[in-house]
Amino acid sequence: MSGELHIERLGGLAGMGLPASHLRSEGRLAADALSAADRAAVDRLFAPRPASRGAASPVRDGLRYRITRTSATGAPDVVEVAEEVAASQVPQALLDSIRDTLR
Repeated sequence: MSGELHIERLGGLAGMGLPASHLRSEGRLAADALSAADRAAVDRLFAPRPASRGAASPVRDGLRYRITRTSATGAPDVVEVAEEVAASQVPQALLDSIRDTLR
């Protein structure tokens, strides 16, 4: 994996990152800046999974994280993970890159 990873924190009580929100919470990190273990963790997040059948998060007003990377074809490859998944599967270096800004 090479290139840049873009992560956005969305939702929550403040509605961060949603169209009507004035708060943007995002980060960027070069994939090469991650350790081999962290790159493998990101690859696992993008691995195909069975459909979740639209199951809602059990956490009311829970956050989710949208991670975007460039695929081998040059197209953006996007995955969204719930906050409870992110805590255990998204590399801490990627979460630490997130900064809040006003738009």
